[in-house]
Amino acid sequence: MKFAGLFKPFASFRAQMVAFIACTLIISSLVILLINQRLETRTTRQVDEYIQAITLATNVTFRSLSEGLFLFNLVNQPDGLRIDAESIIRHILIVEPDGKVYDSTDRDERGRQVNAVIGDDLLVRTGDLTKDVPTADGDQSRTLFLSTETEKGIRKIYIIISMSRLNRVKQAAERDRLIAFAGLGALLIALVAFFSRRFTQPITDLGQAARRVTAGNLDFEVPAKGPEEVSALAKTFNEMLTVLRRSRELEEQLQRSERSAVIGRLASGIAHEIRNPLNFINLSIDHLRETFGPANEAQRAQYKHILTTIKDELARLNRLVSDFLSYGRPAKLKLRELDALTLVKEVRDLVKAKADEQGVKITIESEDNGDSQGTSLNADPEQLKTCFSNLMINAIQAMPGGGELDVGLFPDQERLEIEITDTGTGILPESLEQIFEPYYSTKETGIGLGLPLTKKIIEEHGGQIRVESEVGLGTTFIVTLPRQPR
Repeated sequence: MKFAGLFKPFASFRAQMVAFIACTLIISSLVILLINQRLETRTTRQVDEYIQAITLATNVTFRSLSEGLFLFNLVNQPDGLRIDAESIIRHILIVEPDGKVYDSTDRDERGRQVNAVIGDDLLVRTGDLTKDVPTADGDQSRTLFLSTETEKGIRKIYIIISMSRLNRVKQAAERDRLIAFAGLGALLIALVAFFSRRFTQPITDLGQAARRVTAGNLDFEVPAKGPEEVSALAKTFNEMLTVLRRSRELEEQLQRSERSAVIGRLASGIAHEIRNPLNFINLSIDHLRETFGPANEAQRAQYKHILTTIKDELARLNRLVSDFLSYGRPAKLKLRELDALTLVKEVRDLVKAKADEQGVKITIESEDNGDSQGTSLNADPEQLKTCFSNLMINAIQAMPGGGELDVGLFPDQERLEIEITDTGTGILPESLEQIFEPYYSTKETGIGLGLPLTKKIIEEHGGQIRVESEVGLGTTFIVTLPRQPR
């Protein structure tokens, strides 16, 4: 951590690019310097060999003139000047003023004309600089020309130097330099590709994130990494996502509110249009049952059963209208002191007939924690009765083949928790998140307002409701209510 401040000046994109270019130039310069030093060392070593060979050839030539010895006897001696197909010095000629060869490293050339021996291309005058001259064996040669005063006049000295070694060193140096530069270029390209990807990857991620936002996906975060400017842009992008998510949630809440308002207006409008006929039909059925029943006992029982079924359906329609009215308008709680255990038992008595019909056993348990308040709380009894009735009816309907319905009450000083657990079919995971949404229902009957209405009433009391379920094992609804609503 204490070294983090050293890298702070390189946090920005511009600073990183400048540092990268500077490092690239330094590395390139060092590599080129090392390559040139190595090639210069090799070339210098070869030039030293040429200087030594020329010096030795000159010494041998002047020794021949001073001691009266022939060149062909002085060369190719141990530790002396060698002249062969691979040597630097290929030929030495001493020429008389008339152009005849006086002495040579090849004894057969004595007495011949010099131009016939080495050709006109290698003949030079004092002060001439010749280029490399190709020879018959494919070599490249140059001529070193000297002259010396002797008793018989001025004699010319021609030293033929092979340039093949120096050319090979030169070609090898050019080849090595080309290979080194190609390798350095490839390395630089790889480094540029690697670091450019590192620099541009955050921008690419932001582009992909923008496409996800365009597609409507807002539930993600962009990693704030990379150079300072890019990480700042990523943070701003995440802030934008947060604002968009909040806006989407507000829009959904607004839509739900508008839908609730529409439902409220619709419920108010249809309540009087539906409830009055329902009440009239209900009273008429009571009148038919008491007045026009068949005399036959069996037919009378069937007659009453049919009318009772009709009354049940009328009651269900009446509950639908009540749900519309209750969910679509603001609640007016009538708070009073009540005993939640007694209220739950009353609801149990209301649904017991349906439970017995399906073979569902209902058990109520209350935890005694020594609290003087017991299971009492301040609430609206009718509203809570609606909540517990909805939850118990749903639990019984989830156990068509029978089962167990357990209701537990767990009080403490400030709140009361009621757990309603069934051994029914359970709720699918994808449905758990939607069961409290209006009009969402997994049942073929009903309009999906029972649980939303229950949640609304509990929250208006300052409480909470949550659900836990596992498919095939059952479901538990946990209702938490404060002793004193705010």
